[in-house]
Amino acid sequence: MTPTTDVPHSLALWTDGQEVATVGYEPMNDLWSLAYDHDWAKTPEAFPLSPALPLEPPAAGYVAGAVKRFVENLLPEGRALDITATTYRVSKSNIFALINALGTETTGAFRFWRAGEAPPSVVATPPREVSRDELNQRIGERDTIPLAVWDGKVRMSIAGVQDKLMVYIDRPLQEGGRMFLVEPPLASTHILKPEPGRAATPHLVANEHFCMSLAKRMGLPAADVSIYRTPRPVLVVRRFDRAVLKGEAGPVVQRLHIIDACQAADLPATYKYERNFGSGEMVRNIREGVSFEVLFDRVEQTVNKAAARLNMLRWALFQFLIGNSDAHGKNFSFFVRRQGLEPAPWYDLVSVVQYPGIDHEIAMAYGDAFSLDEVGAFQLADFAKRCKVDRRLLKREATRLAKLATEHAPLQALVDDYVEEEPAFVGQLRDFIVAQASRLTTLASDAAKVRDEYL
Repeated sequence: MTPTTDVPHSLALWTDGQEVATVGYEPMNDLWSLAYDHDWAKTPEAFPLSPALPLEPPAAGYVAGAVKRFVENLLPEGRALDITATTYRVSKSNIFALINALGTETTGAFRFWRAGEAPPSVVATPPREVSRDELNQRIGERDTIPLAVWDGKVRMSIAGVQDKLMVYIDRPLQEGGRMFLVEPPLASTHILKPEPGRAATPHLVANEHFCMSLAKRMGLPAADVSIYRTPRPVLVVRRFDRAVLKGEAGPVVQRLHIIDACQAADLPATYKYERNFGSGEMVRNIREGVSFEVLFDRVEQTVNKAAARLNMLRWALFQFLIGNSDAHGKNFSFFVRRQGLEPAPWYDLVSVVQYPGIDHEIAMAYGDAFSLDEVGAFQLADFAKRCKVDRRLLKREATRLAKLATEHAPLQALVDDYVEEEPAFVGQLRDFIVAQASRLTTLASDAAKVRDEYL
């Protein structure tokens, strides 16, 4: 379906000062449409929104619901979504209204803008600085004034349930850098994730910092993180879908296009868990969401298939090592090129099993095991078969990553980033990872010996 004058509502998509496409919406029948700009589609550097929405649409048009699913996956979840709906007085189910409100600074390359208008090319007012003291105050009062709202505007427009704030940082904070809220054309460069403050998840900032930093130490492609203290701990994540370039009038933030595995598989955000209907007795066998098998099927959409498969295997094994039971379909992303997809750096690496008050059911099962304790040699062998991974490769990579984790986890626990009660917590995390590394080595070795006819 192509947007026409008959479509009641539409938004233009822009990137780097160029109009890319128009999204149309007919609310009574909840019909969405997409038409790429001809000038954009014919440029060599052009790329599609997602594999389900190619630059050249199929003869019969895009699959029903594909445009809506792509847009829906850009929106925040949980409290941030509630706040957005309340602030702008729209229904949480009104995807078009929500992206109209939040679409100027979403994940990836595109800005959603009013049709017939162009986003500003210069900043109309000086950027709004956020000081350390103000950030500390806002974190402290977020139970009454949501952290997502600043100056009467919702500043949270990326997927996820945690409190987050997107900011532009002019230079490293440890070198005296300053933080700013962003308005077009300025784009954010970092994401701030303050300590949640929930009794059930103490030291979550230290937890994620440890796991992300451990991955980097092990030579794995994780996003850059640091801890900023207001004095409350805040995780600072450098956005890998942004690149800071030198412009004639100063730094320019280029937006890079990424999509998550839900978007790559053309699935709604509600399918981010493999058991997309939950684990109740009547629905636990429904597994239509993003599984490891669904994730590895995205290999066929990538430019370098061997490299992508290896990246996904390492990601899956690392989740086992750190005990991240919440590694779901929106926690793996891809850069979008004209030629295909390319795995993006890893993010949201957290040892969820450190928190006994939280459900530890695995978001994606290893074989049929939805609990880390249930994962054995057979389940790993089954995982490898479903994901088309040679079990000799599984054994080699598991052994290598286990050795690296055993070497680097103790070193990461000694860094001076952690204060007060955090060293004891990361020490506990270190011991867990070292034990998991020993277990993974044994399981992977035994998995390689499982006879094919048993799988």
